Amino acid sequence: MNTYKVDFVANTITITAAFAKAMNDPTSAEYKIIAQIRKDFPEMEIIRKTHKTPTKYQTKTGEKFNCNQFKNLTYDNMKTFIEGLPNNKDIKAAYNFLRYCGNLPQTSRYTAVRKWFVVQFPEFRKNPLFYLYNEVKVIDITTFIEEEKQRAAELAEKKAREEAEKTA
Repeated sequence: MNTYKVDFVANTITITAAFAKAMNDPTSAEYKIIAQIRKDFPEMEIIRKTHKTPTKYQTKTGEKFNCNQFKNLTYDNMKTFIEGLPNNKDIKAAYNFLRYCGNLPQTSRYTAVRKWFVVQFPEFRKNPLFYLYNEVKVIDITTFIEEEKQRAAELAEKKAREEAEKTA
């Protein structure tokens, strides 16, 4: 089981989260291993292993990408894409309404806009030129607003419960 790794060149001991948790018990084998290594090499630094960045991303629909498909999908990049479309007036109006919608909390706006953008332009990553030659109908945005309101309410309720548990 790869729970720890000693690197003599870098002068480090890399441990996993499970190993670190087990190491906190002085009667465990992990504690004895680290104690022996620290006794032999007191200058070694202990580092917790973090997750590895994935090299492949898979969507819920099963599509595979070499990079995160939402990276660089900022408000400005979405706006620039929409402005380049032939029938951008209707789409831009929906985009601006979602982006500046007063009903949504500030933290939920980007999520709502991004979800709408991905549904509105499913060919955006694969074939962006598709939208230059084809008419695109604007998708109803009320479902995205309601979905984000519900998500924000659930998060607020969860936060309130956690605060109540802390004070109790």
